[in-house]
Amino acid sequence: MTDDLEKVRRRRRGPPVRPAGAYDLSTDQVLIRVDAAAERRNPAAYYAGQSPTPERITTALDMRELYGPEVDQALGGEEPMVDEWESGACVPAFEQMQRLAVLTGFPVKFFYQPASKPIEGGWICGSDGCRPLGETVEHECPTCGKPR
Repeated sequence: MTDDLEKVRRRRRGPPVRPAGAYDLSTDQVLIRVDAAAERRNPAAYYAGQSPTPERITTALDMRELYGPEVDQALGGEEPMVDEWESGACVPAFEQMQRLAVLTGFPVKFFYQPASKPIEGGWICGSDGCRPLGETVEHECPTCGKPR
């Protein structure tokens, strides 16, 4: 009878609670999760004081092949609103960035990250010859042998 009573007590208590440090998460992983939670809780406050990166706006629009005054209209503005964002002459409001995120399918966070570094150390070959990426080289491509 005491065994049955002990089983019921254990079942009522639930599984044993693991200490906070027992989840095999590094400090960086915990901070990433805390940061993501803060962004979800109040995105406008999370991005307050930050400006989106113009190169990222251009990248998102180019990747989705979105051009012209139709983009400005879809975002509730008039030409040349988005062009000014892309040049850095004007900084969009957070609500506008949310609409741009919906239009392009990129998360809002994408637009606030620093610009990507250019690709270097390789070659791009086409029908008009080959050229190095990110540097000026005056010799032939090691892959196809075509001159620069």
